[in-house]
Amino acid sequence: MSFSSYNPNDRYRQRSARRTSGILTFMFVFFSIFGAGYWVGGVRSQQRIYILQEEKRILGEESTNGQNAMIELRAEAQTASVRLEQIRASYDELLSDGAMRDLVTLVRKQIDQGVGAERLESVILSARPPQNCSDPENKRFVVITPVYNGPSSKAFIRGGISVFGKGVSSKNSKGKKEAWFDPSQPVEVTFQVKGQTPTTKKGVLPIHNSMVVGNKEYRFTVTAGAKSFVKVTFDHCDYP
Repeated sequence: MSFSSYNPNDRYRQRSARRTSGILTFMFVFFSIFGAGYWVGGVRSQQRIYILQEEKRILGEESTNGQNAMIELRAEAQTASVRLEQIRASYDELLSDGAMRDLVTLVRKQIDQGVGAERLESVILSARPPQNCSDPENKRFVVITPVYNGPSSKAFIRGGISVFGKGVSSKNSKGKKEAWFDPSQPVEVTFQVKGQTPTTKKGVLPIHNSMVVGNKEYRFTVTAGAKSFVKVTFDHCDYP
């Protein structure tokens, strides 16, 4: 006859130990997963913070570069504006001289009419101060008007040149036209070289003109003279 050594308390202890072991295992796995998730989340947060900081730094650099570029552009614009004002002032000063302004206008007109810039340059460079000029001389002629009934009148100058003209009649106190011309009104003065096409100048006196005949350049100034007359003052210089 034998006796069993089974103890009911052992069974409860084993069951309790297994339950405790399962709980501990679950808690270990849970906290392991939780810890891993927390660590991964922390790493991602650090990466996000780093990315945001880099984006902020890049935006800051771009903003600084943009401001610097804007400052440079403003400085260049101000410099260009000052330079433009200097050029404009120089241009205005240059053209303040009537002779220079007339010359620029004449050159522009010649270019617009098809004269080449190189030809104009050659002509200008070939010009030089007058040489071997004669003493001034004076001639006169009667200005023809619609009321004038006298003979034709011309000023004859050696070299085959004749000068003559016509004008507007003066009026007396009653408004009646006189035979002589009105020197305050425009006149027409014609310069004729024998065998050549005449040149006519129109305007209020004085009238200036120059022309080349042979190897001489003649220079004329036409002014009002005694009643009915104009005076022609002229000289001539070597040409060219």
